[in-house]
Amino acid sequence: MEDLQETLLGLFTEVAVLEHLVASREARFAEDDLTMGDFGVLNYFMVNHPDPDGIAGIAWCFQEEEAYTRAKIEGLASRDLVTLSPDVADNSVAMVEITDIGREAHSQIVARVAPDMMMAVAEIPREDLEITFKTLRNIRLTLDNLPDR
Repeated sequence: MEDLQETLLGLFTEVAVLEHLVASREARFAEDDLTMGDFGVLNYFMVNHPDPDGIAGIAWCFQEEEAYTRAKIEGLASRDLVTLSPDVADNSVAMVEITDIGREAHSQIVARVAPDMMMAVAEIPREDLEITFKTLRNIRLTLDNLPDR
């Protein structure tokens, strides 16, 4: 069990370091007024949840307070990157959807970051990357579905 604990500690340490390094690099490519949190919301709709979702659902996904998530959503809506309808105080009713402008902003950031990311993994065999992706996704799905979440 000790070897497994060391492996897990190493795995989660690398994930944390990678998240920080990627966020720092992506921040340089983002629009001046688009934060990593804003990009995260756009990415949520582009990759994980293509359908409209409530503020409460988005907050749950990011493990944030609903008021914090709502402020991000309102900022994105003010720039027409998402729609918020109906614009009501009840976060479980207010629905959020990415707009075409939001999709384009996301695509532009991904296009600017892609060469950097491709360079970072250039020497890693594709099958290793696919196994890593599947493993990390399975860990995330397990954590997402824990009863205490």
